[in-house]
Amino acid sequence: MKLLKPENALLSVCIKLWIIVVLCCLMCSCDGFKKYSEVIYEPSDTLFPNPERGFYSHTNGNMGEGHEAMNDSALHSLRTRNISLVLRVFYFKENRDQPLSEQILTQIDSDLEQIRKAGLKCILRFAYSQRQTEPDAPLLTVLHHLDQLKPCFEKNEDVIALLQAGFIGAWGEWYYSSNNLKTAETRTAILDKMLEVLPKNRMIQVRTPGYKMEYVRRTNALTLEEAFSGSKAARIGHHNDCFLASPNDYGTYSNIETEKDYMHAEGLFLPVGGETCPPNGIDPADCEKAEQEMRRLRWNFLNESYFRGVNDRWKEQGCMDNIIRELGYRFVLNSATYGNRVSQNGELTIQMNISNVGYGCLYNPRHLEFILKNNTTSDTYIAVTKEDPRSWIPLTPIEINMKLGLPPDIPEGDYDLYLNLPDPSPSLHDNPDYSIRFANVDVWDSTTGYNHLLHRVNVSGRTSANHAYDALFVKKGQN
Repeated sequence: MKLLKPENALLSVCIKLWIIVVLCCLMCSCDGFKKYSEVIYEPSDTLFPNPERGFYSHTNGNMGEGHEAMNDSALHSLRTRNISLVLRVFYFKENRDQPLSEQILTQIDSDLEQIRKAGLKCILRFAYSQRQTEPDAPLLTVLHHLDQLKPCFEKNEDVIALLQAGFIGAWGEWYYSSNNLKTAETRTAILDKMLEVLPKNRMIQVRTPGYKMEYVRRTNALTLEEAFSGSKAARIGHHNDCFLASPNDYGTYSNIETEKDYMHAEGLFLPVGGETCPPNGIDPADCEKAEQEMRRLRWNFLNESYFRGVNDRWKEQGCMDNIIRELGYRFVLNSATYGNRVSQNGELTIQMNISNVGYGCLYNPRHLEFILKNNTTSDTYIAVTKEDPRSWIPLTPIEINMKLGLPPDIPEGDYDLYLNLPDPSPSLHDNPDYSIRFANVDVWDSTTGYNHLLHRVNVSGRTSANHAYDALFVKKGQN
């Protein structure tokens, strides 16, 4: 046997060690062995419906005898037109001087159930008249009707997007009244009752900024610290039923620029929406003016059918698709860095950059969830975070940094990672029609309502480490 000289033997060992180090480095350079991976997402201009935003369909319901229930097929067709909201105005013409009947209350429940089955949400308004010459109801009747409606609000909270402050005058628009309901005292009494009977996490819209200022007895806008606190000021938003229709939008504003600045600030935390009107004293709003105004005032939704003369102008000028896209929120994934390999009982690190390119924000509560779905067994694990997507304001960088804990008994294997913004109501949580879709290519899973983050996590090995996590993954069905 030929023996290597000591110096040659040492060289041979060094070479072998060097080869091993190089192989390890090469292996670690592959995505499957890197500790983290970065994903760059492609934005999409696709038009699609998302909950509680966009154009809405306006419907009327005369309650009592002769009530015409909502059309099921018409409701189901709305989502194909990228509509997720219905404005339903319930008219109590037969009950101006008497309580609401059980028949009427059942009719309201039935209409809202039809909206639920169609995967939509409802903007509610109540009124007594559809013409300026028709009477409304006395204050005591209005207050009693609101007490009667409380169980309906509670039962159907899941599909109520918000309540508009109707009841007063024709169409419930707070302009006409045959029962002296236009005083500050009566307006205050009606708003007090609305806030009392409506579930605490739902908001009201009033017709002008001045009405809100009068009611909350302040002229300064809601602040970030006050937002979503449940206070009166934090629960009253704005609807404008003559948007861009005259210099002051048919009396919507008394101090135009000051009140628009007020709505610009409040629109970050409160719903803003309404409809256009036949222009009076000004030219119909062109695309540039309309889009600038919607972005300035944080518009969330707009009537699809009124006023046609204005809406059709936007189609002719070519901006209608952009308005459909940007009414309300529109969330886009930009980039993210994720952990590749995580141990049982270990920690998944997530760093994300997101944009809201819409005109407005979310105004109702919603959770941010991360999902791990096993590629072999389809077992699903959900981490519900404390992140509040209502804080994702337009055209401002949104950074998400999370450390999510895995359970010690999660099976080893490969898991696809998803993001989910579901409706928090148990009745709607697992319905994909009520989850928020991100405006990106190849991320939306229409069967689950999840947004695929285009990343796979390998779970292998186990650690006894006990970290302070932002949230913990729990197996679906056990959470």
